[in-house]
Amino acid sequence: MLKAIFEIKKSYFIIVYFAFVFLDLWVKLNLEIFPYRYFTKPIIMILLIIFYLKNQKLKRGKNYNYTLLALICFTVASVAVINHLNDIMFSLGMLFFILGKILFCLRFTNYRDFSIVKLFPFFVGCFILMFSVFYLIYNGLGKFFIPVLIYFFVSLLLSLFAYLRKNDVNNKSYRVVILSMIFLLLSEINMGIKTYYTPLPFEDISVMLFYAIGVYLIVYGILIEVKIKEKLV
Repeated sequence: MLKAIFEIKKSYFIIVYFAFVFLDLWVKLNLEIFPYRYFTKPIIMILLIIFYLKNQKLKRGKNYNYTLLALICFTVASVAVINHLNDIMFSLGMLFFILGKILFCLRFTNYRDFSIVKLFPFFVGCFILMFSVFYLIYNGLGKFFIPVLIYFFVSLLLSLFAYLRKNDVNNKSYRVVILSMIFLLLSEINMGIKTYYTPLPFEDISVMLFYAIGVYLIVYGILIEVKIKEKLV
């Protein structure tokens, strides 16, 4: 039964995973942060790591290592930002999120030619979004201006690498990973606005829920990835 929970072709894992997500949200809203969330929140990422290890088809190599290390970085980061009001813990969390995103960038790297013309609208759209968020939160950033700027730049970079997978992998994997980028960006934008600008409705739920959906989708998208052979001209 335990093995079946992590079977990608069945729905057991989704049920278990989101049960722990909602348990963590309930703990966040109703109990003291310490010690309860330091138990419930890491379990979410640990479940994802096991899910990845049980279903990944790659032989141990750089892509396998990039994904596993990225998930470990996300695990450390997600625990560190539980106490986001502590500057040291928040900075540590941001650092490990940045490292995790860089590792995912390396995981999504491909060496096919791509069209700058097709990439440009996507890049401009992401840039406008990031600029708009920075415009809102700029006055509240203070000493975190440079770290947050680097963080959002790496987030933009990861979105670009995810976008560049088009025609390199199967459509389902491509779309799932792009969707994961949207949810991760929504989580980060909500976190940035509520921390440095103004409180948001349902902020305690939205940040974690969007993050949990985003990381699940990025892992699932990687697991269902099928490389498309490049056509010889």
